[in-house]
Amino acid sequence: MGQLKDERKTEAEIGIEDEFVAAKLLAMTGKRPDAIRLLDSLRRISQPTAALYFELAKLHHENKDINLTESNLKSALQLEPDNIWVRRFEIDFSKELGRNETAMQSLNYLISLQPKQTENYNQLVQLYMLDKQYDKALFTLNLKEKNIGWSVNNTIQKAEILDTGGKVKESVSTLRQLIDKFPNEKKYYRLITGILHSNDMIEESEPYLRKILEIDPNDGDAKLGLLLLNKGKGSIDDYFTSLLPLVSNPDVPIDIKVKELYPQVLKHANSGDSILGNQLIVLCDKLVIAHPDEAKSHAIYGDVLKNNGNFISAIRQYEKTLSISKKNFVVWEQLMFCLQAVGNTDQLSVVAADAIDYFPNKAISYYFYAKTQIARNEFTKAESSLNEANMIAAGNPDIESRINTAFAEIYLKKRDWAKATKSVDQALLQSNNMNGAANELKGDILKEKNDMKNAAIFWQKAFDLGIRSQSLSNKLESVKNN
Repeated sequence: MGQLKDERKTEAEIGIEDEFVAAKLLAMTGKRPDAIRLLDSLRRISQPTAALYFELAKLHHENKDINLTESNLKSALQLEPDNIWVRRFEIDFSKELGRNETAMQSLNYLISLQPKQTENYNQLVQLYMLDKQYDKALFTLNLKEKNIGWSVNNTIQKAEILDTGGKVKESVSTLRQLIDKFPNEKKYYRLITGILHSNDMIEESEPYLRKILEIDPNDGDAKLGLLLLNKGKGSIDDYFTSLLPLVSNPDVPIDIKVKELYPQVLKHANSGDSILGNQLIVLCDKLVIAHPDEAKSHAIYGDVLKNNGNFISAIRQYEKTLSISKKNFVVWEQLMFCLQAVGNTDQLSVVAADAIDYFPNKAISYYFYAKTQIARNEFTKAESSLNEANMIAAGNPDIESRINTAFAEIYLKKRDWAKATKSVDQALLQSNNMNGAANELKGDILKEKNDMKNAAIFWQKAFDLGIRSQSLSNKLESVKNN
């Protein structure tokens, strides 16, 4: 009869365990340096364990010591590669350092250890998507389906990945599996229409919209979708009426709304049609209510108001846009045009200076800043800013024309008619006589020369080109009264 093995721990082993527990208590009470010293001493005098290295790794991580965190983590994994907690720490640590490849490898290893654990698949898919490895993301979801079973969410996620990867037909085909399983669930038809719309395949969405209406004849979004598909068959008033519920719905992505509105906004900008402008104002008012924190909603509203001559209201919308995002220079530019139109020199000076800080290579900002200096009779500063604008704008006739117009304004204020005339004529030549401000200034120079007949012609030309300033209106009114 053989002897039984003595399973009792030695006094030394018990002492080591007590020291390990003491180290953990030190860590829990915020005494990390003491805990690290105690664990390091245990590592030197005993056979190190994965648990000891893991505790050291966590403590060094809290101390933001990457090298020691990494070395202790590596030692823990060498001793216990299948330790779930150590693996999870490795994944989080790798993601924190941007080492997504390491995190992916560890997640794949965890999936082999825990094939029924959903979260491992989800994290791995997220990393593959960030790395644009769409095929591997799909493979992971298929593996998840094989190991855990089919699910609606998994199918939808596969469709989204296919759509993101540009495989729209495969995405729709995947979603059709849901329609086959749940033919009376309109939300799955809606998912398909959403993917088709986002990929400019609006016409293909019609059968799905009609199916939604078969299931629910009162579905407003489906009715609206069909109305938009057939918008060419009704009047423009019907079209704008049909847009109201779409624009007012905060759940409809703003990009879809902007895309629908943009052709009409462009038409309004080119035509100046005030009726169209008023219709767009009604829609844009609903748009900013539905999307108060979206820069795009306020920017397009600002454009409509500006094109309709409502400069004060446009300024408010452009300011709101920039409070949300300062990245779009076009918004800065439109705000500066509006501030110039209402003669708000002080604010224009501030906005132009800010625009220069954010976009130092945009000549138009230097031009606007120069305009504010001209208004203050700071001609030296104005000329310096215009010279900077000239260097940046080389080869851009539109901005060069504006710059020469500003120089002409300086010379006009200095009562140097010859230089003023030369600069404004150059500005008109550069713009093919399409610079409204240059036409107005040419009229001002002719007025100083007592040539009111020709001054009136240039002022009227400026008005025809879209100049709507109060000063120009006063000049035209004075001509009518004489």
